[in-house]
Amino acid sequence: MNAVPRVSIVLLNWNGGDRVVECFRAVRAQDYPEIEFILVDNDSADGSVEKCLAAGKPDKLIRLPENRGFAAGMNAGIAEATGDWVMPLGNDVYLSPDYVSTVVARGEADPEIGVVGGKEYAWADGERTNLPRPSAGALFVSRELRGRWVPTSGDAYAFGVSGSMPLMRRAMLDDMRAVHGYCYDERFGTGYEDLDLWFRMQHRGWKALYCPAATAWHVGSASADGASGFLDKPPDYQQRLFRNRHLIWMKDISPGMRRRLWLRWHLFELLLPAYLLLRAPSALGPWWRGRCDARRQAAAFRSEGETTSRQALVPESVMLGFVR
Repeated sequence: MNAVPRVSIVLLNWNGGDRVVECFRAVRAQDYPEIEFILVDNDSADGSVEKCLAAGKPDKLIRLPENRGFAAGMNAGIAEATGDWVMPLGNDVYLSPDYVSTVVARGEADPEIGVVGGKEYAWADGERTNLPRPSAGALFVSRELRGRWVPTSGDAYAFGVSGSMPLMRRAMLDDMRAVHGYCYDERFGTGYEDLDLWFRMQHRGWKALYCPAATAWHVGSASADGASGFLDKPPDYQQRLFRNRHLIWMKDISPGMRRRLWLRWHLFELLLPAYLLLRAPSALGPWWRGRCDARRQAAAFRSEGETTSRQALVPESVMLGFVR
């Protein structure tokens, strides 16, 4: 390992327009001395890659022949990364100049930390505001397998951190590849792929640290045209999230956890279509199609769930401690 740990930042772009150029410049403006900058493009057609290259040169440029989504795009960049730490970065995230140096210092203080993440503020209408986003906090999990963000003014160990700008330890990612064969599960596409990674990471005993001293600004849901609310997202996005939530249940929830969470999970599932009928009838189609998609993949994901349980290094009581 270098005297100063090397950080590989993987900026994933898909039709990021002028916004990704600002993200690109924010990466180049980091005060951390040892950064490898990798730009991955998911076959953009808006000229945004050329705009980035006009602003400077990344260390590596990966042009994918088609839009492969977040998980596959990030995996392509991570495969080329050489850093001791790797930061997957969305094209709608602007890092403060000391973001990398702050999270690296926290991560290096404890070798059991697998990921560190900072606080998100809203990047709205082109303005970087002082308004915390809903995801500004330490991530825990509800009994219905939804993210639950807990605000805190100081560092806090948690289930996970924001998937928009996490700093991941290379050893943790290597562990995920050794057990599962991949970092991000590309079958998730975009949505819940980070939650799946946090589950697998926690099962193996790696820690997640939320560090509010590291700040960034995030538009949110750039791949869904910036729609912030779930019911405002396009139907295909909704369908994928409905599906992926079920895949998490099959793959990442151990038998003991399933017994403890069974009642709330199934009660939520029972009430969800009634809620959608009243609140957003147009979402009933994506909900049903997502459930059908999950059923078609059930055998493979349940088989992987058995592998996950066998390879787990922490007791189920520790995992249940992240349920709030």
